Amino acid sequence: MRRACQTIGIALILAVVSAAGCASKGVAPVESMTSAELVIKEARDNNAAINAPLELKFAEDKLAAAKTAVAQEEFIQAKRLADEALIDAKLAEAKSLSVKAKKQAKEMRDTIDTLRHEIDRIQSQKQ
Repeated sequence: MRRACQTIGIALILAVVSAAGCASKGVAPVESMTSAELVIKEARDNNAAINAPLELKFAEDKLAAAKTAVAQEEFIQAKRLADEALIDAKLAEAKSLSVKAKKQAKEMRDTIDTLRHEIDRIQSQKQ
């Protein structure tokens, strides 16, 4: 009887340890990976391949590594990589938008300068 209780106790402890081991693996970070994919697409749509190619490449590489980690059931590592890919993609998008805004600001300054010169020319002709 005592031996049976010990065997049941050991089996119960092993079952709990095994369950804890499985639970610590977590689940696939689907939401993080989807968010990273969307932001990478947005960054590409905002010309990040031209204006922030390095940051975009980092994001794409980390997302690919996250997918590999999911395939290997390394869900904690996959989540970390997906989160890093998301941050890199946001950086690429922000950098690309910044470059775009700087180009637009320069075009506006050039247009203003052209208009000023035209106004000065017209005013000097009137005098």
